[in-house]
Amino acid sequence: MAARRSDPPQRSNRFGPDDYHAPLRMLVEAMNAVAMDETGRQFWREELVGTLIPRAARWLGWKQHPEYRQVKIAKPLVICGVPRTGTTALHKVMSIDPQFQGLENWLSIWPMPRPPREQWADQPGYTIAAKMLADRGASIPGLTSQHEVVVDEVDECMEVLKLGFVNNRYPSLSLLDEYDSWFQSLSELPWYREMADTFRLIGLNDERPWLLKNPGHFVSIEALLEVIPDAQVIVTYRDPYKALGSLCSILSHPRQLTTPDIDLRQTGPRELGYWSQGVAPMAKVRAERPTEQFYDVDHANFHADPIATISGIYSHFGYTLSDEVAERMRKWLAANPAGKHGDHVYDPRDYGLDAAEVKAAFAGE
Repeated sequence: MAARRSDPPQRSNRFGPDDYHAPLRMLVEAMNAVAMDETGRQFWREELVGTLIPRAARWLGWKQHPEYRQVKIAKPLVICGVPRTGTTALHKVMSIDPQFQGLENWLSIWPMPRPPREQWADQPGYTIAAKMLADRGASIPGLTSQHEVVVDEVDECMEVLKLGFVNNRYPSLSLLDEYDSWFQSLSELPWYREMADTFRLIGLNDERPWLLKNPGHFVSIEALLEVIPDAQVIVTYRDPYKALGSLCSILSHPRQLTTPDIDLRQTGPRELGYWSQGVAPMAKVRAERPTEQFYDVDHANFHADPIATISGIYSHFGYTLSDEVAERMRKWLAANPAGKHGDHVYDPRDYGLDAAEVKAAFAGE
């Protein structure tokens, strides 16, 4: 279990306090228990190194800029929802608006105070991030073709949350049963605090409101609102049977890579069990908080008229969508239509999902 903030300081090194040792050890032991070939083991070596690199960069940034602690994160817009409900597209389109700051992919890999955009390509961290992203795309092209990540565009909060080695990313890429059970027994609150401190570092010289996105906030909404109480939460919705089927199809690529003989019918029950956990906490916090702190977005409505959907979000939270920005959004949407990388064809039943069971699990949604 990670140390609480009131605990005595721990021994630190280039990666920061050593409270990551136990989760990392647990993760490695779970990986070693899986029958992987060398391709799978190489994938996981790159994944772990790719987590330690940003952890080291962040620790260096915190030491060099201790004033980050004084930075306020006020009323960020936060997009969440079960994966494959439109969170990424909504996030990418809204990030076009310059009145917001976001978590660019390269800054999630090399956290530092965000320099002026014209200087990004000259930063060593940008070059490292671009190479890591290219290597990931070469390793699992099926994943990246359906969930495109661009080095200088916004990415999701998971890329920061995973730095504590306690995150859903790991059991989503392989079926790591022992680690998964342990991870799901924990509150992610300590790592949400670290996430907020990471945003304070990156936004050190930027007073714009944050625009953030992470499907996982749907499950950990209580931790998010404990750390950022005034977050303005946008919740995306779609038929969960379709959403989880799409998610399982995408996750099949890394899972088959790391464990070639895996039974993909195990994928659906795991994802259903994990994501349906978010239904009750989301209902609870919404019942306890002002209704205006939340805004619902239907996947179908967003795809039918994305600009109208975004206008509704802006109106609800008190922002103005200028004609110029709306036109830039339309151009982005025209250049990035659904199915840009080909149609995504899948059958949820191939992953052990049953429509009636999924409907029952999300009945409280």
